[in-house]
Amino acid sequence: MKKLILAAIFCLFAVTTFAQNNALGLRIGSGAELQYDHTFGSGNVLKTNVGLFDFNGSLFGTCIYDWEVCNWADWTPDAGNWFLQAGVGGAVGIVKTENVSDFNIGVAGNVAFGIHFCDAPVTLAIDYRPTIFLLNNSWGSGFGSAGLSCVVHF
Repeated sequence: MKKLILAAIFCLFAVTTFAQNNALGLRIGSGAELQYDHTFGSGNVLKTNVGLFDFNGSLFGTCIYDWEVCNWADWTPDAGNWFLQAGVGGAVGIVKTENVSDFNIGVAGNVAFGIHFCDAPVTLAIDYRPTIFLLNNSWGSGFGSAGLSCVVHF
């Protein structure tokens, strides 16, 4: 029993040590999505989103690698660091159109502008994420995907 408790404490310590670059939050736009971010040392971010698309019953998920294009750390130094990111990734989901639900895969892009706050572990960003679906003649239905995201770093 003592070994099990010791192993659990060690695992908890390891997770909290390596989890400082993670964030969890929401993205609201053409749907409501749960967003998980993993930030790398270079400022690049791997974003994974899962949620509703177009609020019509479509389930959707994306995984996008964003490169940090610009960082304005001295723009408002008391508030936080402003950034511009751009990236590309994959998309998968069940897209509902005209009472028909079809499985679909696609390619998603992302352009995000936001701020990492100094005094709080929070990031706010506004983004545009066009998606090209490759199956079932619905390739153009993801071009209106702008949103606002708020994530908390842990």
